[in-house]
Amino acid sequence: MPPVQIPDALSALQPEPVWRHFAAFAARPRPSGLEQQVREYVLAWAGEHGFDTQTDAIGNVVVRVPGRGKGVDAPTVIMQGHMDMVCEKNEDTVHDFEVDPINLIQAEGVITADGTTLGADNGIGVALSMAAAEGMYENHPPLELLLTVDEETGMSGARELDASMLTAKRMINLDAEEEGTLYVGCAGGQDILIDRDIIREAVPEGFSVARITLKGLKGGHSGLDIIKNRGNATRLLVHALRDLRGHDDLELRLIALDGGSKRNAIPREASAIIATNDAARIAELLPALGQRLLGLHADSETAVNLAIEPSADERGVMSFPDEAAIEGFVHIVPGGVITMSQAVPGLVETSNNLGVVTTEGDRFHGVLCARSSNDDALRTVVDRICQLADLLGIENELHGGYPGWQPNLASEMLSITKDVFTELAGGADPEVTAIHAGLECGLLGAVVPGLDMISFGPDIRNAHSPDEEVSITSVAVVAEQVGALLEALCER
Repeated sequence: MPPVQIPDALSALQPEPVWRHFAAFAARPRPSGLEQQVREYVLAWAGEHGFDTQTDAIGNVVVRVPGRGKGVDAPTVIMQGHMDMVCEKNEDTVHDFEVDPINLIQAEGVITADGTTLGADNGIGVALSMAAAEGMYENHPPLELLLTVDEETGMSGARELDASMLTAKRMINLDAEEEGTLYVGCAGGQDILIDRDIIREAVPEGFSVARITLKGLKGGHSGLDIIKNRGNATRLLVHALRDLRGHDDLELRLIALDGGSKRNAIPREASAIIATNDAARIAELLPALGQRLLGLHADSETAVNLAIEPSADERGVMSFPDEAAIEGFVHIVPGGVITMSQAVPGLVETSNNLGVVTTEGDRFHGVLCARSSNDDALRTVVDRICQLADLLGIENELHGGYPGWQPNLASEMLSITKDVFTELAGGADPEVTAIHAGLECGLLGAVVPGLDMISFGPDIRNAHSPDEEVSITSVAVVAEQVGALLEALCER
């Protein structure tokens, strides 16, 4: 295997093995479902070190690593992460995620990317596992590195894992994003797909065709960031269309609505193709309208930028029933935080994200991602969404559901990890909580009965958006925590 080229942004960073493997991941395309290049890198690396490997039918990889030092005869531990990443970019960024490497930037103590998602989620977690395996620590138990595929678009890797590849019953998941916090539970989730055929009519006489865009939002992870009241670009754009229709001198008809690109990312940008009797009048109204929309998220957003420009789109306008159904669904469907947990203070219990809507030809399509740590609440919100779609004549189907991970406060892995973190922090206890996101732990616990799991990781901010960044010092801290935990697991 040729040596990894370390980009300037990562040069001299410590621990070197972690950043070296992260650089290798950033240099290789890895959208969900297209992880073959990083899988080949992992297998080649394992071969160089003499580690046994196994790949199952869906593409998950297990790397078996002998124990070191005091851990040679200790019970085996799984170190788990996923190889794929969310592929989001700013609209004006030229980047092909299936071909181009991630352009890494170091700035003010963090690593980020140039106009795209970074892939620290979960490239850093996988890099930590690989660094541990190749000898970064003097003492560790035998390891089974479990590297899964397709975590970001449905968790099919975890769902279809060949559990016979694993022997261990203890697992460290490194897909968390807040240093010093131990996660012992996560939300379950359900995707809802919506579709509607569109009947077209001629553009009314005297109307011009234009494109309205909404940009400037922060976006983010639809689980971790949903509590931050960030704006959903698609919903805000429909709000704007409804506001414009309230002006007696304006008429507009919808031709197309598009927003977001990932089901589990809060949409940052959206656009609508419209036909209108007065595009100039709309242009006059948009600045003030953008400020009013910003007022809905004044605590969480800094800009809502609305603009209008001529469009050469030749499709006819949607029929009135289609227009009303599509705009009505986007406007009414439950979104953002729905309920907060009564068991864990500050934790979102149930939420929904309208992640993607597209108008392709004469068909409207959308994907929503509902989450809850309460199975009954999840079923209820999904039923509400589907019933709303039914009432509006919108086709709907469920896709890619996954279970939550129920907290076990009597977990031995939790007890050991708490002791390690407390000692490293000079006596300060770590926070122990659940996370409003879909860690693979829920599915893996169902596939491998009796698996005792803990999840933690470094500070990663704005995951699933082009503002994603990982703290350099936090990666070093977590590397120390991993080493101390593995040493403790040699003895307990």
